[in-house]
Amino acid sequence: MTALVGRVDHPVIAVHDLELTSQKFKKLGFVVPPSGKHKEWGTENLCIMFPKDYLEIRGIGDPSKFLAGVDKFLAGGEGLYSVAFNAKSAEASYREGIATGIAIEPPKHLNRKLIVDGQTLDLHFKTVMLGHEFYPGLNHANLCEHLTADTLRQPGWLDHPNGVISFGRLVGVVSDFDQAERVYKHLLGAENVRREGHRILLNFGEGADIELIDADEAARRGDAQPQRGESYLASATLLVKDLAATEDLFINNGVTFQRKGDALAVAAAEACGARLYFKQATIAS
Repeated sequence: MTALVGRVDHPVIAVHDLELTSQKFKKLGFVVPPSGKHKEWGTENLCIMFPKDYLEIRGIGDPSKFLAGVDKFLAGGEGLYSVAFNAKSAEASYREGIATGIAIEPPKHLNRKLIVDGQTLDLHFKTVMLGHEFYPGLNHANLCEHLTADTLRQPGWLDHPNGVISFGRLVGVVSDFDQAERVYKHLLGAENVRREGHRILLNFGEGADIELIDADEAARRGDAQPQRGESYLASATLLVKDLAATEDLFINNGVTFQRKGDALAVAAAEACGARLYFKQATIAS
């Protein structure tokens, strides 16, 4: 991959109220750790952890600091805001991006602290921002190198009552498929981009893939968000151990959802504007 872009590390949902969001996602059957604050930015977040990826839910703590566009996004309502890709080395990704002509910013250190059982977890990252033209359909994207991966996942944080174990797919909307195909081939390498008419699949070798569709297809699926413009992150699919058990939990917790094919589609209002699907994971034999 031409900027050493790794797997989908964590999608991000932007919200107004983290406390209310925590309650909503507990109702959906997630284990929700305490919130943490970014030292260098004005954002704070909740991170719902899975074994190899996670869901970040981000809000505004200090509007006078850098917000990475969260404030502008929230002007159009809550929802899926961003995707962070894993980087084994932020420095190496930056150098490779520059060498291959990708608009990319130098790595910046990011520190997040949160209190767990009276103790402070001190988490450190390096983040590399991509130029806006290099992630059509995703609203916002960056690369993330974890410097404290051993403390990122604490005991009990992975045992979600809804059975979620990972992300399976993210879906973005684009209007110019020729441009999107060209950009992602530049970013990821041609072998990781497959176009099928008005549909583009991005492969990362492991973890969740990304599907890019047009606005008409998003409308057909019930995931259109015209207030976001012509390019946006439309939905995310989460993989679960036992879909029947997930459905039972939703029913018992009073979660509004629909059966859509082989997935459960949770009403956007239940997930702070995010279109989330829950699907049975395929267990390799």
